[in-house]
Amino acid sequence: MKLPIEYRWLKAHSFEGLRPWYFVDPSKSEGLRKEYQLETGKDIIPIARRQDNDEFAGFEIIDNEIQNKVLTVHLTWSSKLERANYPSITESKSIFKWLEQVVIPETIDWINEDELEDILGTEND
Repeated sequence: MKLPIEYRWLKAHSFEGLRPWYFVDPSKSEGLRKEYQLETGKDIIPIARRQDNDEFAGFEIIDNEIQNKVLTVHLTWSSKLERANYPSITESKSIFKWLEQVVIPETIDWINEDELEDILGTEND
């Protein structure tokens, strides 16, 4: 299964994400994928995580085909099928819509001098 071209384009341009979000290697995210399957009965390819909570984002898989839409998921970590409203899931039509609707607004909330120093590893003037 091939990931959507938009994702591959961002990765080819060395885009790593914006705090608090960062990209994860889909092939090393089997734990997230398995927990999502247990809680929803559906499938997903994880592509990003939020560093300060249990949210992650991924491409939904339907009929063994990776979709363009990106789901932002907050797992319960119960390892069992959950009720209708759990885990919480929001849908973005594409990775660029996900960046616009989820990542950019949350990144704006994180912009401050301490975070910038942490990213750069130095004090800034």
